[in-house]
Amino acid sequence: MSADADAVEYSRQHWAASGQPAADHFAAMGALMRTHQLMVAELDRLLKPHSLSRTAFLLMATLLMSRDHTRPLGQLSRHLMVHPTTVTLVIDQLEGRDLVARRPHPTDRRTILAALTDEGRRVVTKAGEDLAGAQFGLTGVSESLAQRVTGVLGQVRTKMGDVE
Repeated sequence: MSADADAVEYSRQHWAASGQPAADHFAAMGALMRTHQLMVAELDRLLKPHSLSRTAFLLMATLLMSRDHTRPLGQLSRHLMVHPTTVTLVIDQLEGRDLVARRPHPTDRRTILAALTDEGRRVVTKAGEDLAGAQFGLTGVSESLAQRVTGVLGQVRTKMGDVE
């Protein structure tokens, strides 16, 4: 693929040619951001028929994978890397649709749990099937390439402090 056909390579070459520092890091940033935008557009398109945002889907998927389909609200905030207020707003929306319910923690009165309802399990499972059918926004990416991407990004996340 020529630099003309690839906006990231074009940007890297011109960044370096203009004497700017860290051209490869600049290109990596651009590649990640462009990939993110492409994935976000596809995920949003696929989640729209379910009336779910990406955050709502990820929150519900986290509950689906959790023991008893529950998690403390604070853990959801940390796990999803979103502000606690965002978790509260999303839980409010999902609760209004009877997809998630708030419950008191059985042993800690200060902690509130988010619990996936039966309808929530049905909706998140169907949405997950639709996303899987489109390779979770990585349309056309082979399984082996997806594994390599996950491995490389795992290394990057470790260097950036996301993985201990």
